Amino acid sequence: MHTPTDTQQLETQETQSYDYSDTSSIANFPNFQFSLHALSSLTSLVKTSPKGSRKVNVLLAVLEADGPDTIRMKKGADAGKEVSVLSLILGDEEGAVCKLTAWREVANEWGGAGDAVGAKRGDILLIENVTASWDTSTAPALSASPYLKSKMEICYRTMPYTRADARLRPDLRLAQSDAAVRKVAAVVKWFEDMAGLSAAHEVS
Repeated sequence: MHTPTDTQQLETQETQSYDYSDTSSIANFPNFQFSLHALSSLTSLVKTSPKGSRKVNVLLAVLEADGPDTIRMKKGADAGKEVSVLSLILGDEEGAVCKLTAWREVANEWGGAGDAVGAKRGDILLIENVTASWDTSTAPALSASPYLKSKMEICYRTMPYTRADARLRPDLRLAQSDAAVRKVAAVVKWFEDMAGLSAAHEVS
């Protein structure tokens, strides 16, 4: 049997556990470890459209995520083997859009297999060591794989799915003097405007 004191303590603990106010988000200080000079602009890559391919680093929003799925390779050294593949449609704050395909272990990790935190629609991703290649389309196709040592970091989750996602939502109002924070904030605003999330915030 709970005494009034016990009940009050339980209620206080529950309130503390589930209270995600602006006060708690302010403590989540943004700390992005990348240089703008190391990033390639998707818009500039679209306009360039050279032949061949090159390795790039990009900061983009996830518009769609599909996978990871398992496919059987038809050609090359891995012909007949089953490998994992993840497809992402990505965009930047200037409206440029491209497709990224991640292969093998990278597809599993970026897709959220095991304990990994997978990329979801609305995430702002720092993607490093991927190949941009051009064919007949104007937008480059991005490819990520273990061989390229491709890396992905979720800088911001615009559409939280669980309370644990609060750690993926640093307060971008802080450190506005930091160029990396301003860059992430610009991509966040673009996605929120495009997805109608800004209007939802204003209504609420």
